[in-house]
Amino acid sequence: MANIKVKYKNELNLIPMRNFDSVEMNLFFSICAKMKDKGISKVRFTFEDLKELSAYKPTSVKRFADDLEAVYSKMIQLTYRTEEPGIREKFVLFTGYRIDENNQTVDISVNPELDYIINELSTEFTKFELQEFTGIRSSYAKTMYRLLKQYRSTGFYKVKIEDFREILAIPDSYQMSDIDKQVLKPIKNELSIYFDDMKVIKHKARKRNRIAAIEFRFKEKKLNKPKVPLSGF
Repeated sequence: MANIKVKYKNELNLIPMRNFDSVEMNLFFSICAKMKDKGISKVRFTFEDLKELSAYKPTSVKRFADDLEAVYSKMIQLTYRTEEPGIREKFVLFTGYRIDENNQTVDISVNPELDYIINELSTEFTKFELQEFTGIRSSYAKTMYRLLKQYRSTGFYKVKIEDFREILAIPDSYQMSDIDKQVLKPIKNELSIYFDDMKVIKHKARKRNRIAAIEFRFKEKKLNKPKVPLSGF
């Protein structure tokens, strides 16, 4: 799975992946990685290929088929968020989703109306290493990893607390103390491997003693390049 990259339009990062667990996110973005540049043609995956791509551990064929079906069931519930206030569109990126448990294959094609999200990438796109993503355990950390990759050139991301809750699909019942423990803590713990000098700054509202926005400051960690041996003497 080395060097497999996931690449898609930034707007995909604004879609809350409600109820997706870590395994389902791995499967979803593994499919995204392999569907890139395939147009709207139907693509066949073997169970073995998808398991390897998504670092899937269980060995049961039925359980894997069930997990693939669960991913699609949640995908068709995703709400595509537009920039126009008050407008919501139903978002189904992949169509023709056929799981063959007998032959251990799955056939997938991209929705023709939305194929630009993973096929027409010239500007404003997010790119990351699939192997890094599947190695992250927390679903909150996975979502934040994608967002920080989007803003890697600036090393700065600030978001209103309401939008933060929505994008990360944080339960309404969570108080700020819960967000600190269940959301921000795993984000800082897991993403420090991939980002240096990460700082999480909570901004209070001017008139009320509550958090109004959360700011992330970070540096994308650079891989060490192999040293070139000196020539000559």
